[in-house]
Amino acid sequence: MLLRNSLWHLSGNAVPALVALATVPFLIRGLGLEGFGIVTLISSVVGYFGVLDINLSAGSIRYLSHYHAQNDRGRFAETFWFGFIFYTALGLTGCILLFAFAPPLLAFFLKGSEIPTEQTLHALQLAGLGFLLSQWQNYLMIVPQALQRYDRAAQGEAFFGVMVNIVSAAVAMTGSGIAYVIGARIAVSALHSLWLVWLLSQLDLKLRPVWPRRSIAADLTGFSAYAYLSRLASLLHQHADKLIIGAIAGPQALTFYAVPSQLASRILGLTYRLSSVIYPRVSALAALGESAQLRRMYLDVTRLLTYVNFAVLGIIALTGEEFLRRWVGAEFVVSSYPVLLLVTLGLLMDSLTNIPSMVNDGLGHPRVTGGFALIRGLIGVPLVFIGTQNGGILGAAAGHLLASVVMTFAFLIYVHGRTVPISLSDTLRLSWMPGLITGGCALSLMLPLKYWLPETLIGMLTLALVATLTLIMAGFAFVVSFDERNALWSATRRYLPGVR
Repeated sequence: MLLRNSLWHLSGNAVPALVALATVPFLIRGLGLEGFGIVTLISSVVGYFGVLDINLSAGSIRYLSHYHAQNDRGRFAETFWFGFIFYTALGLTGCILLFAFAPPLLAFFLKGSEIPTEQTLHALQLAGLGFLLSQWQNYLMIVPQALQRYDRAAQGEAFFGVMVNIVSAAVAMTGSGIAYVIGARIAVSALHSLWLVWLLSQLDLKLRPVWPRRSIAADLTGFSAYAYLSRLASLLHQHADKLIIGAIAGPQALTFYAVPSQLASRILGLTYRLSSVIYPRVSALAALGESAQLRRMYLDVTRLLTYVNFAVLGIIALTGEEFLRRWVGAEFVVSSYPVLLLVTLGLLMDSLTNIPSMVNDGLGHPRVTGGFALIRGLIGVPLVFIGTQNGGILGAAAGHLLASVVMTFAFLIYVHGRTVPISLSDTLRLSWMPGLITGGCALSLMLPLKYWLPETLIGMLTLALVATLTLIMAGFAFVVSFDERNALWSATRRYLPGVR
């Protein structure tokens, strides 16, 4: 079930992520460098209004999966409705605040913009409505995930994720402007929310409206109060750099930073999808007292995902220079490729904390995860600010990397053997080292090819193909266990009957 859920969860984001990357050149062409930077800036401003969210979704997933495992339909329904009421109130509050404060926000971030103020003002005010819809959409999506029905959630996520990117690019290419691009995204978000309402009606959950009792609200808010620290840190991590660069260096510099950052983070986000399904699984195992199975799952998933993350980010680093040239143009190579390398290293460091964080939260220790995440965000923001002032977008990326290295090591040393019931030495020996050593050796063999092959599309594709095949063969030989190889082979024969 864990493998199936991981693959479904991956598929829900994989195709939209690839389509999003494919449409970036069309958005830049239709909106211009400054217009694309402004859309990125508006997304970051709207994202920061998520600070109002106490991360109730994290608590909702935990308790929905817990009550579902215990077949407690009453508490399940009360948990759902408390979350829905909360996110409705949150969405309305954010919508009103964004509409009211749009003029001063634009005056602060876009002082020297050549795009008409009226157009950017309408775009930001429209984004307030999008904030409301996104709260409904994101909350409704966690219900099938809490039930470990990632197949149903992924189907809609993939379809509407592809649609929002294609529609945005199509509107941008008409020359309509950023307000119409934002409006197109909102329309697709509304359709996705309606589809999720239909999906929940098909799952027979008996979700008739009910007012949650005080104990349900206390459990959810008590858990989420600490998980909120992780949410706050995530907002600082995702949006602070863009706001700082936009304010100091301007929208065009932000475009040169956002493009490589989006490339690396979207691709790594796909591998994160493979691991995030363990969160409700950890909660269910904890409810049933299956500590041995939890330990085995943690070590196995960490070993496999460490290697996958290292391999994927390594391929990005190898092929990134030529890919940027072919993807968005030669003007991005000089400024954006060094940023891509630094961002890639930072994301690799951050990825080592993903699985321990989910196990921590699933076992009921969000205070530790949230505390470290918040410190990471508070350290990262001034480092990015100092880096941007002294080194532009390259300095911003270096600030991010430094914060990632320091806080990743601190977090991993602290949680193992305490809130994560596996020792650091076992995790290092059984999970991290096999993947990092194997991946490092395989990528080292590929490095000379980067300089031997011609700087052409064929050369880039050849390098990517050879590196991918080498990493796959090395992974199967030295990282994937015998039992896991048999399980993958059995799954292949089950889903592809022609394979023998």
